[in-house]
Amino acid sequence: MPSNTIVCVSLAVAVSAALGANCLAQEVASVDLTKLTVRRDLRRPASTQERSGARGATIEDHHCPMGPTFPGVPVNPDSTNNNAVGALRTTLVSSDRTHYQVGDEPMFEVTVENVGSTPLRIPFSPHLADLQPKDPAQKFAYSELQLVLWIAGTEGGSNTGGGVTLYGADNHADSMLTLNLGEWVRIIGKGKFAFHPAHEAGDGPVHPDAINRVYAQVILYRSETLLTATATATVRQELCLRETYGRAFPIALTGAAQ
Repeated sequence: MPSNTIVCVSLAVAVSAALGANCLAQEVASVDLTKLTVRRDLRRPASTQERSGARGATIEDHHCPMGPTFPGVPVNPDSTNNNAVGALRTTLVSSDRTHYQVGDEPMFEVTVENVGSTPLRIPFSPHLADLQPKDPAQKFAYSELQLVLWIAGTEGGSNTGGGVTLYGADNHADSMLTLNLGEWVRIIGKGKFAFHPAHEAGDGPVHPDAINRVYAQVILYRSETLLTATATATVRQELCLRETYGRAFPIALTGAAQ
């Protein structure tokens, strides 16, 4: 075969591979939680006794090693987890403005992309109540994806900026979806910028005025909930991820809402 033919064939293969990769990289689903009435209230078993108010308890198992604290910070080699269920990149695409006060509720848009080598099943319904069995006394299992906003300053330190939670269960097909390599989902929601004066980083407290960026993180859980007439018990087990972050979004945060 002439050499120029070999070059053409090689080029064609390279172009085809590149196009194939681009075809794999795509948005597969989106949810705008600011436009939905979320169904989270769970039914309780009937009781023959007068109720004085419902009690709740949650047990969380956080056994996963810590990854990078902020976007752009290298991963600690000791934080890698060979038992991770997959790898996700969480990117804060936009926020509704750049100047906030503590107590404000920012509207944000985030993408969550599978950057691992294997498909990953994630929950993608805002309606926890839809997953409850017909018998409210029956314990039920489900998955949770918590999307959390974190605010941080140049000196380090972070506080929660609120977030949203999505739910799913394999016996409710419309509540789960599979992310293949290069596929992502888009989530639009509202957070709430809080600040805890007792929170410390480095040598002292981080003042709200020192906060200059916000970024997003997701956490996956496998959960079980049991309800009685007067109590709720939930057990959450964190599913470890190899997680990376997209860019941090620049903001200015002042100390008190008007």
